[in-house]
Amino acid sequence: MHDYLEELRLFSEKIGMKNFREFDPSLLLPEDRIREYCYQNLCGNYGRHYMCPPSIGTVEEIIDKLNVYNKAILIRYSEEMNVKEDMRKVKRSKIDFHKKILELEKFLSQKGIESWGLVGGYCSFCIECKAITDRPCKHPHKARPSLESLGIDVQKLLDNFGLDNKFYPDKIVWTGCILINEKAKR
Repeated sequence: MHDYLEELRLFSEKIGMKNFREFDPSLLLPEDRIREYCYQNLCGNYGRHYMCPPSIGTVEEIIDKLNVYNKAILIRYSEEMNVKEDMRKVKRSKIDFHKKILELEKFLSQKGIESWGLVGGYCSFCIECKAITDRPCKHPHKARPSLESLGIDVQKLLDNFGLDNKFYPDKIVWTGCILINEKAKR
């Protein structure tokens, strides 16, 4: 493992991230089958968020973007809470996770390493995304897409590491990735 990856692992643990796993980004294979959930608007966010389809591009465009990165890190974050009864706490946890992903990106950027963070679930920085009113994103430097919105089968990804994707009544677990382009020095 490169020195900066060990430093990144230690930093991620310090900010509460778990399950730091380095892997080949070719495991992140966007699938139309997964994007179909978006097209059917099962979550109610299709076309309502800049970090969700159709705004984030086609599966082919996403594959091209992912191909820039030569290393990937899986990370998870969890918090104990009553998931069914405290949706405000769930949303706060989601934003905290998103901010932690941004902290990891910043850590890498300070070392001159290009990275791209992927989060769990739709972007939640705004109460209502500006995509609804066709105005510019209020947080373009913070907004990140989710693995699911890119067409990534999160369950299959977690299976590669022997990790579960269960929903717990007393704990929320977020899964994300940091993609790294070691070839691009900033």
